Amino acid sequence: MRIKRVTGLIVALGTLTVFDLSGEILHGDKGQTVFTLEGPTQTTPFKQVPFTWRITPRHDYSQTYVTKLFLAQAEFDKDHLGHFKLRDNGRQTVCMDCETALEAIKGMDAITLGLPKIVYLVGWQYNGHDSKYPAFFEGNRSIARAGDKDPLDSIRWLMREAKKYHTAVSLHINLFDAFDDSPLFAEYAKEDVLAKDKDGKYVMGDWGWKISYTAEWEKGLLQKRIDRLCSLLPIADAGTIHVDAFHNAAPVPFDAGGGRVRIRFQSPISPWHGFTKEQDTETKKKIVAYFDSKGIDVTTEGADMDIGGLGEGWFPMFWHFGSRAHALSLRASQACGGDCAVRAFGDNVNGESIFYRNRDVGKALDIFKCEFCKTALICQYLNRFPRKALVEGKDGSIGVFEDGIQTMWKARSLSVAQDGNILAQDGDVLIPAVWLGEGAVIAFSEKGCNAKTWTAPREVAFTGGIKGWTIDASGRKPFTGFTVEGRKVSLTLAPGEMVLLTSAAEGQTP
Repeated sequence: MRIKRVTGLIVALGTLTVFDLSGEILHGDKGQTVFTLEGPTQTTPFKQVPFTWRITPRHDYSQTYVTKLFLAQAEFDKDHLGHFKLRDNGRQTVCMDCETALEAIKGMDAITLGLPKIVYLVGWQYNGHDSKYPAFFEGNRSIARAGDKDPLDSIRWLMREAKKYHTAVSLHINLFDAFDDSPLFAEYAKEDVLAKDKDGKYVMGDWGWKISYTAEWEKGLLQKRIDRLCSLLPIADAGTIHVDAFHNAAPVPFDAGGGRVRIRFQSPISPWHGFTKEQDTETKKKIVAYFDSKGIDVTTEGADMDIGGLGEGWFPMFWHFGSRAHALSLRASQACGGDCAVRAFGDNVNGESIFYRNRDVGKALDIFKCEFCKTALICQYLNRFPRKALVEGKDGSIGVFEDGIQTMWKARSLSVAQDGNILAQDGDVLIPAVWLGEGAVIAFSEKGCNAKTWTAPREVAFTGGIKGWTIDASGRKPFTGFTVEGRKVSLTLAPGEMVLLTSAAEGQTP
């Protein structure tokens, strides 16, 4: 693997080179360019790096809506540098219980029309998020259903029920942190698997003490943790789990003076044990492979968060897809996620944030509907097309895909065109719902539109007449505010209205 500096960017997945070929790339074989950028531009061609799956993905994450739901937060006293956590203080903030989580999942399924979904539960254990690690063997009483003596029964119920709504529910966990009020802390200290600096002092991270992956693995304690968790909850049935903060370096806070606290990343994680960074990386491969042997994919926090160079073939999805190098050298089916570093290639909607900020589920679902149509709906469509290049200018960027697809990210908005015809622009969207069949398309208008005419995407083959429905979290209702002549579709939509149009030949839709 070579690393080359290109216009100030370090590219760590193969070698990417910047060419001034924007004119040639934008005027390809199909259609015409409809997007322009002011001033000079630079074009970076997509260059596929050698790729081999190291695991067996159970989901196609590029065609699945993935989110988290935040259930509860363990509160703590900020007794380390006035910021950081060593233990719970006994209190918690509850955002959502299991029954409310199912209500949210039902609503998201109605809005996404049965698109495959994955939901990771955050704060499901003990007193909530970041509570009692390295243990994760008890459920949070506050999120349980009335009548369930064991909160894990409520989580099992949620995992079963969610399947009815095209949703796999699994867990958000952490393998790196250790809090001194954990049921496992004394054992881990005795077994000498907690990370230590060169003087033998415990490594204090941004949250809790840190664990040496390699020391824990070599003593069989990590495998024991995973085995016990999988015996408690049907994670293998979900086929996926999210490992938070799976860093290959310890984020160590320090007093930078003047009341400022900074983080430095220490590698290797545990100098005391003598394991190298490379050994820690090899151990992380073993961890991911161990989950894989149980039929479970591992997704993780960030492609650019010091994951030890495991971007190729180990993690099929990243919560923060912040690596430009990944986006320009791996297909979406090989690596994808939200918060994409290349916004012209599409982005996800952060459902966790929406439901966290809006505790009224109905209000949250209204917001989710709008954001889904403007982001995740477009992204899952773009993920079907191989990327060709990224064209960048001072005022934005243009994504170039095969099959005549182009996008433009400008003024914090994504526009999409196919063969020169606009499919998304200024909050108005007409995108194929490919998972429903060839005769299905979703229309949405953020501000509303009156008799706006679109050219139907070529994937949409209307036959046998067309039916229309308005879509929201409560389901669908007949919609007649459209006309179709050939491939021309005229729509009148109220602000925030989402509509499904289907060919009668497709039959009844979800």
